[in-house]
Amino acid sequence: MCQHTAEGLKNISSTLYTIISNKKKKTSDMSRLRRFLTLLPICLTSVRADYLGPRYPPPADLTSDESLVAASWENLTLTLQAYLSGNDESTAPSNDALSAIQNVTFSLGMFSIHDPTATEILQFHHTSAEVANASNGSNQVDGDTIYRIASVSKLFTVYAGLLMLDSTDWDRPLTDIFPQLVETSSNNNTLVGHVQWDLVTPRALAAQIAGVPRDLLSLGELLFQPDLNPTALGLPLLDSNDPISSSLPCVGSEDPACAEDPERYIMGVQERPPTFLPWTSPAYTNNGFALLGQVLANITGKTIDEVYRESIFDPLDMTNSNSSPPIQSEWSRAVIPGNLSYFAFDSDMTKSSGGLLSTTQDLAKLGVGILNHTLLPPDETRKWMKPLSHTARLQSSVGAPWEIARYTYADSGVVTDLYTKSGDSGHYSSWFVLLPDFDAGFSILAASTSAERLATVGAIGDLVTATILPALMAQAAAEAKRNFEGSYASTVEGLNSSLTLSLNQSQGAPPGLAISSFISNGTDVLLTLPEMGRNLPNRLLPSIADVATGQVAFRAVRGADAPSAQVGPISQFLTADWISVDVLTYGGLSTELFVFDVDSSGKAMAVNPAAFRVKLERTDG
Repeated sequence: MCQHTAEGLKNISSTLYTIISNKKKKTSDMSRLRRFLTLLPICLTSVRADYLGPRYPPPADLTSDESLVAASWENLTLTLQAYLSGNDESTAPSNDALSAIQNVTFSLGMFSIHDPTATEILQFHHTSAEVANASNGSNQVDGDTIYRIASVSKLFTVYAGLLMLDSTDWDRPLTDIFPQLVETSSNNNTLVGHVQWDLVTPRALAAQIAGVPRDLLSLGELLFQPDLNPTALGLPLLDSNDPISSSLPCVGSEDPACAEDPERYIMGVQERPPTFLPWTSPAYTNNGFALLGQVLANITGKTIDEVYRESIFDPLDMTNSNSSPPIQSEWSRAVIPGNLSYFAFDSDMTKSSGGLLSTTQDLAKLGVGILNHTLLPPDETRKWMKPLSHTARLQSSVGAPWEIARYTYADSGVVTDLYTKSGDSGHYSSWFVLLPDFDAGFSILAASTSAERLATVGAIGDLVTATILPALMAQAAAEAKRNFEGSYASTVEGLNSSLTLSLNQSQGAPPGLAISSFISNGTDVLLTLPEMGRNLPNRLLPSIADVATGQVAFRAVRGADAPSAQVGPISQFLTADWISVDVLTYGGLSTELFVFDVDSSGKAMAVNPAAFRVKLERTDG
């Protein structure tokens, strides 16, 4: 039996010292050493911590009458309609952030690589009175309505770079790409006052951790506030010889094109102080993506419009997406609230940061293309969809340019990562969300002159997440029950080997397929291997799916254990499953590896518990 963690460590340490000190290294002592090393990851495990990734294979059915996701989507739409109608009898919790939802035009849509009909069926659209009565653009939105997607454009910029740049280009210093920055970098004698451009790379820009100024001249630039009296704010009047303000291209100019020249743009940004040193802290930066767009144009020799069109829009058949507003005769397909200038502006320097336009249907094509590895190979996609830094919040990390949120299921405590990108500019807000664990995702596009627009869109996103993620998990569990639950047995005459799997359905049970029974060559594996302890990993989680061969690998992990007060920020690593993965092998094969043969519908026909070197055929279903 496993000992209390602290006491167990003390006894194991004492035994190790005795064994190592014994120069003769008796066989019995070495046997004890191997035993302790085998027991270590089991005895110290008092808290469950699953591997990162899905708990079941992704669900294939999101839209049929039997789908739990479809039922959940119907509940979601009823909730949204209740908010839109002002119905106080809505069963949804009161949400002040949705109080202004009637004033926001929005389009919401899901997508899945396993259920193509989701893109068409799982949509919800609302047209506010403002847009319904607008003198320009569409008066009724749908899945093909064009919105500005604001900073979701950053996602396209990075994706295009992954598709068009060589891997070595991502780690080149900007001084190598923009020679005009060399002198600034060489003359830099203060870390506080000047960006170290020779240490800034395209990868750092994409991950928003380069420390470059947030904007060239942002909405926060007080010089552009109408009728501003800086002295009323305690600010001095600027000297015409001020080394920073005098170097900014557009200061004192009413010509919006004055910063369109890349040379002038870089001249304006190179003298400004950094926010942080490179690779210190993530810090949101439109300016960084303006520079990244120029990196793409510089290295590829193409215009930024050509970069998007050739790398993404055309290959994914995103026919309603563009990096410039459509011609005026096509404005009827776009949503244009309020001032026309917010829709019609067209600036090459801001496209890579926030200037693209798209639709719900086209963003579904983008999501499916990413998850299905249509343009970017699977290994490169997996590298891309990982954090590159953390924030000061435990629930969020940052990628390139992913805003990664961690969703925790209340019943089981397990985590699903959401790879998102948000946007907000002018009269437009947007969210693009990928759910890699389920091979699915959703987008929200919104337009309104309402000051509550961004908060409303965020609240809609929260509502979608809280409603749909549990449904996706439940649907995945239901399909796993159908495809994997049951009995498997050897067909070799005289060989008593069998496996029984069942779905974890007890209250608060961690998700996964539970090993109810495992007999190998007449031995009850779950009960009769005392050297391994009774806490043998007995819950299966998917690890690798090989569509070409029809094989799906699962890894056995522990079931739910009682929390331990002994676990802290350092000792937690002793209880993490990723520490002990593959720890116990036999003949080089892991005792926790189970490989299933599945048919074209995903249904398991046989299983091979790798270390036990036996094939067990499914005997039911």
